[in-house]
Amino acid sequence: MVEELLHSDFDIVHILATEQFLHNNPTPLAQAEPISEMQMSQMSGQDTPPGVLAVVRIPKSRPLNEAAGFILALDGIANPGNMGTIIRTAEWFGIDDIVCSNDCVEIWNPKVIQATMGSVFRINVLEANLTDFLQNQSQQGKAIYGALLEGRDIFEMTKPNSGIIVIGSESHGIRPNVLPFITQPITIPRKNDSVTESLNASVAAAIIMAEMTR
Repeated sequence: MVEELLHSDFDIVHILATEQFLHNNPTPLAQAEPISEMQMSQMSGQDTPPGVLAVVRIPKSRPLNEAAGFILALDGIANPGNMGTIIRTAEWFGIDDIVCSNDCVEIWNPKVIQATMGSVFRINVLEANLTDFLQNQSQQGKAIYGALLEGRDIFEMTKPNSGIIVIGSESHGIRPNVLPFITQPITIPRKNDSVTESLNASVAAAIIMAEMTR
């Protein structure tokens, strides 16, 4: 992830690495400051530190690319692993902008950053009042697709070229205050004999993004 950081436009304040790590990775981390194993252990939040840490300034979010095909909107995603996986998957499918409700997990949470595997350095993530955002998009004539248990079969519908894709939280789904803005309810059908109540939020997001951009 630090190597990917070096290829981004993020403002790097410090890179710290153990001597062993620098010995094994001399070229890409030539600018790193050497520290001891004990210092790394004291600074790292991980049980098994990887041997390198970067201190980076948090950048300001960019304006949304209104001409983009799809924008992902996340309603109350609380699990850091899910958030990081969604960001990583969005980059895979070419979705560059993500709008998060004000109560989503902080994207600079260490577990979120780790789960993105570097995608957080390239994807534009904004925090916003989600209902205000969706209302504005609706007024502009944008289609707003919501992942629900009942809706049009994602595998049988005509694929759109653009729109807002709304993904709800792991425990509550899309919340009642957001539902009125969903113009296109969509669903991932399950087998008739399946007793599973729902899909993991990041898995559902991945399936929908794959189908929408296919």
